[in-house]
Amino acid sequence: MRVVSLASGSSGNCTLIVSEHTRLLIDAGLSRRRIIQRLEKILGLLPRIDAILITHEHSDHINGLGQVARALKCPIYASEGTAPFLEPLLQGGEKVLTFRPGQGFSVRDLFVEPFRIPHDAAEPCGFTIAEESLFASLNKRIALATDLGTVTDEIRERLLACELVMLESNHDIAMLVNGWYPEDLKQRILSDLGHLSNEAAGQTLRYLAERGRLRTAVLMHLSKNNNRPKLALETVQGHLHDTEVTIAVAPRDRMSAIFTV
Repeated sequence: MRVVSLASGSSGNCTLIVSEHTRLLIDAGLSRRRIIQRLEKILGLLPRIDAILITHEHSDHINGLGQVARALKCPIYASEGTAPFLEPLLQGGEKVLTFRPGQGFSVRDLFVEPFRIPHDAAEPCGFTIAEESLFASLNKRIALATDLGTVTDEIRERLLACELVMLESNHDIAMLVNGWYPEDLKQRILSDLGHLSNEAAGQTLRYLAERGRLRTAVLMHLSKNNNRPKLALETVQGHLHDTEVTIAVAPRDRMSAIFTV
């Protein structure tokens, strides 16, 4: 599989996953024009997308959803709790398929397992995605978990089997606490239903490196005001300095590198 973040942050989120037979988008928080332009740079003109998976209904994850789904003529997958909140963006002709967290489903040769994440949304999800093979031991698995206030035991168990993990590293706690955000917003971000700090991301990735199959970590959803890419990278590297895990940062407003598993 190949994975690339088209953008990651409060201004818009969208991730492309490509296997031998399948092309998935996770979220569509950018405009139709920007998403298709970036897809064309990777996939060529008139790119085929087989499905769009939605993590949750916040605007930076669904802003372009209706227009993108109609332009690419692809179905939308969302949790049962999230799907009703997508309706204002749709015109009725889009195909919306719902799932329950913990209920896996296949899109061509990719097997998707949604799992619950703690965030202040209706029914937010992360995803593990595996390329199905006749030989289960050879299956490669990736995960995306952003917009979560804490990492639960269930989430850790989901991520342990993944070679590549795209994990939120939203803020530096000191920058947030000492910054200009109103106190109620600071408390929301710091809560168990808010966003994951650099330190929490580093601790989680250390756990996965010691006990799981982690080889590549991509830090996602960095705050513009309460984080810096260099700071996030240095904090997480401090936890992983004696491992062989490769660490990268997904840019807020442009495409990341292409990662292969």
